[in-house]
Amino acid sequence: MTRLSRRSFVGALASSAMTPLPSHGAQEKILKIGLGGLPTQKGNAFSNIQSPSILVTGGIFDGLTRVNMSGAVEPWLATHWEALDDLTWRFTLRDDVVFSNGRPFNAAAVAHTANYLSGPGPQMEGLRRDFRFLSGAKVVDARTVDIMTKVPVPMLPRYASVLLIVEPDAWQSMGIEQFSLTPVGTGPFVIERWEAARAIARASSSSWRPMQVDGVEFIVLPDPSSRVQAVLSGGLDAAYQTAPEDFDLLRNAGGDVTSVKDGSIFSIMLQYGQGRDTPLNDIRVRHALNYAVDKQTIADVLLDGLAAVASQPAVQEAYGFDPTLAPYAYDPARARQLLSEAGYADGFTMTLETSGGGTNGRSIVQRVADDLNRIGIQVDVQQKPVMSFLMDFVRGRIDADSFTLQWGSYPILDSIQMTNINSCRKSEPWYCDEEIQPTIEAAWMETDPDVALALRHEVMRHYRDDAASILLHENVGFIGLAPRVQGFEQTFGYVSYETVRLD
Repeated sequence: MTRLSRRSFVGALASSAMTPLPSHGAQEKILKIGLGGLPTQKGNAFSNIQSPSILVTGGIFDGLTRVNMSGAVEPWLATHWEALDDLTWRFTLRDDVVFSNGRPFNAAAVAHTANYLSGPGPQMEGLRRDFRFLSGAKVVDARTVDIMTKVPVPMLPRYASVLLIVEPDAWQSMGIEQFSLTPVGTGPFVIERWEAARAIARASSSSWRPMQVDGVEFIVLPDPSSRVQAVLSGGLDAAYQTAPEDFDLLRNAGGDVTSVKDGSIFSIMLQYGQGRDTPLNDIRVRHALNYAVDKQTIADVLLDGLAAVASQPAVQEAYGFDPTLAPYAYDPARARQLLSEAGYADGFTMTLETSGGGTNGRSIVQRVADDLNRIGIQVDVQQKPVMSFLMDFVRGRIDADSFTLQWGSYPILDSIQMTNINSCRKSEPWYCDEEIQPTIEAAWMETDPDVALALRHEVMRHYRDDAASILLHENVGFIGLAPRVQGFEQTFGYVSYETVRLD
């Protein structure tokens, strides 16, 4: 199929998905964002902090703090915080915030959220995993709340950035299911309705960070090329996961492309140990896989040269990143030697499961498979729909020898955060090394900054040297923008919707 016929095809697909909604007013400015999927739990603030959920929930709800692009913690719903003792943090709150239903934001609302997450509740809510250290909260006065932890959590102000505050009366009166459909937060927009492949929101007139547009639509177009075509045809304003090959198309049409970092490392996770009979049990094999992949070429060719090759399971901005660690070099000869020493000179076959997500995700996986094939390892790539893939991971049901996933520290930017789902801490772990686990637990609780940093460095080195994954690159995404879009900014998963305008 020629490039022209491919464009015609995806253009027809995009046009069919862009059926206009009934207009609320001829002059309304609606920001239309194209995604690969919508949040599985819709507007439940506690479902997870991954994409695409955070793109939606980050506009409905606010956390107490926000982590900026340099990794520093800034005030958000809270203006000040201090540790009263090892287990208690006191937060002072803004006094000019109301929820979208008109009720006041106050210390009682913060205490409600903290007490809910620290109590019994649905395990499908991923935020419970990130806040397992919470013991509760209590109101000091209307603008002051104390949050208590079971163990010392010196990084609590970072985690407060994803402590998304729900309106207590709405939460209790609706129940989780109905609240997820009609969520009430302090963010700049309110969900109007959900459709099978679209979520429609309007600007909240009561938000403390008011939008410059009248509403937002999140529109599902699974194919990245169809999203780009929709921007070109005027059906979308922003297309997520735009590939570098489409940059010129957008720019020549008067649009633009913005690059964003989401605070994660794209990797091929390797499943071994835990009763598995696999060549991956030999550390020489796992090292060989890392030496066999030309990661710099992947970053240069498939990610426009904007992604750094990974040296460890944390991005450079994360607290605990160890700058002394170097990426595995591209050395196929050394890879073949290690395979021979391990008894696999003729190679072997391994399965690799992927959702194909991320910028050029499918192409990256294929490039990895091609590089491994050159040292004799045959890779059987198995693709699953993204939501099915994620649910299998959460439930510990991925049976393949390897799978794609991110070492994530966003939006909190603490390197140790990734251990919640990539260590023995996970209820159904894919990786569990009892040797490093005490160091992980100590890193979580250490209050001395120098010791806490050293412990994190030790964890980073362990995961790097044990070759728990094929470390590829720091994730960088590209968002294609229509000519009329100005001020579109994203910081480690959070979009600053209030700065967006449509000229």
